[in-house]
Parts: sequence; structure tokens; C-alpha cells
Amino acid sequence: MAGSKGYAPAVRRGGGRRRRVSVLLVLLLLVCVPATLAAVLPDRKGAEIGDQFETAADRLDEALEWAADRGSRVWLLLTDRQTGRQVGVGQDEPILTASIAKLFIASELALRDVHGERAGFLDDEAQLSLMLSESDDFTATMLWEQLGGSDLVGAVASRYGLTRTQPPGDGLWWHTQTTPSDIVAFYNQLLDERGAGTWGEPGDSWADRILDHLRHWAATGTDGYAQGFGLPAVLGPEQPVALKQGWMCCVAAQWIHLTTGVFGPDERYILVAQVAEDVQYSDGATELPQTSEFIDDDDESAVHARETVTGVVARLLPAAAAADPLG
Repeated sequence: MAGSKGYAPAVRRGGGRRRRVSVLLVLLLLVCVPATLAAVLPDRKGAEIGDQFETAADRLDEALEWAADRGSRVWLLLTDRQTGRQVGVGQDEPILTASIAKLFIASELALRDVHGERAGFLDDEAQLSLMLSESDDFTATMLWEQLGGSDLVGAVASRYGLTRTQPPGDGLWWHTQTTPSDIVAFYNQLLDERGAGTWGEPGDSWADRILDHLRHWAATGTDGYAQGFGLPAVLGPEQPVALKQGWMCCVAAQWIHLTTGVFGPDERYILVAQVAEDVQYSDGATELPQTSEFIDDDDESAVHARETVTGVVARLLPAAAAADPLG
């Protein structure tokens, strides 16, 4: 028994050390594995999206047929900044910008801020947040007038090499004309200029400031319209996206929706999609929705059009979809 008593404590001490080591290993795994997965999984997701470029053209054709059955036409361009691969339809055809023109207004504002031309406007940051994150039209109109109106479109187009972007013939910023290719080119240069210039405090990049407002997009615009259609609906809340949406009605008795933004690891991908859809109601009503002041977010034709945009993106990017975006 004495021998047993002398041996038993040694076994218990050794077991205690092993248990302590095991507990430490478990704790380390609990801390390190999620961080490792967080670093690896976005890259895997990005790789899956990149792999899908090989068959994206076929999926786009299917998405176009599906949209056409819903009374819609699509203009679209998807770009992989890492490989340079693209897939699109109508990417060089003219489209109306709707609220995407706010990107051009923001760029002109940022440039003037960098050069000290806006020193007297202390609320520029708040105005940009309203215009970009919440897509506020009143703020866009005010800044449009302050920054030269239609002339700013030509200035931005020249800086960014937007060869098919034209000022609006009627002077209304939402009628600025562009193409999916030009919007992709704008985003691409904006991303390349991250950290390249200062705006505000030393070290802050004005390009990053714009992108930050786009990353913090509001679920609802100031006109009461839901902004979560298209790209963000497909990606889901877990995948970050710098987003600018556009919508207006009724152009030739059609809803116009644009979903545009950058996403993926290091904001690798750029998507620009415009969908023009006939205004339609299940009861056969022919009147157009009232959108001059406050858009009815629950209007049946608007809901149908937003679902079309989301459906097109989901069919193009099934690897990106976090869940059933229309579920």
C-alpha cells in the first residue's frame, strides 16, 4: 500500500499537468481557430466566385431569359480586379445613372476638399454621409448646384477616363448618362486611389472616406425606399460590400433600378447592374406609381422590380449567395 500511495500522487500530478495542457490547447484552439477561419474563408469565398467566371456567361444568359420573362431588360458588368476577367451584357450601352450620379458629385466634392476649396463648408462630411449612405436627393441637388452642375460631370469623366459618360441634357443630375463599363472604371480607379490623397486629418484618404460611406449604406433611403435589393440581398449581412444603389420611376413606364458596388477579399470584385422593368400589377392596373416626393416601398410593381434585380444577381453569383435572397 505504501508503494501504491507513493505512485498514485505521481500519476495524479502527471494527469493534472496533461489536463492543464489539454485545457490550454482547447482555449488556444477556441481563440485561434475562429480567427484563422475568418482569414481563410473570405479568401475561399473569393476563390469560388473567381472560379465561377468560367461559366458566368452561361449563367448570365439564363438570368437574362428569366428577367425577360418578368418584363425586364438588363445591362450588367462583373469584373475581377485581380485577374482582369469580365462578364457582361450591354456594358457599353448608355444608361441613366439615377442616384449613381451621386458618386460623381462626391468625387468632385472630395477633390475640392483636398485642394482647400471647401474650407468654409464644415458640414461636408455629414452631407456626404446623407448623399451616399442614405441616398438623399435634396443633399445631392444642393451639392450639384454648388459644384457646377452639369459641368462637374465632364470634369469627373476626364479625371477617370469615362469616355461614354455625358452630362444630362436637361441639367438634372439623375439624368446623367453613363455605361456599366464607365461605372466599373470609376470604382476601379477609386479603389486604386485608396490612401493616395488626404482629406480632413493627416493620413486620411479621401477615396477611403467615400468608400467608407458606401460601406455604411443605410437599409432605407431618405425617401423611404429600401436599398437592400440586388447585391447586398445576395451577399447577405456577413459579407462586406461598398454599395451605391439607384432607383427611379417611371422612365418610359418602367422602373429603373441599379445595384453597384465592390465586394470580396480586398474588394476584389466590382458589379454594376441596371434593370429596367415594366410597371406591372397583378390586377392588371395600368396607372403608374406616384414617386415625385415619397416612394411607396410596398408598391407591388416596385417590390416586383427589386426582386428581379436580386434574382439576376443571385443567378449570376450563386457562390456568393449567403442564403436564398428571395426566400
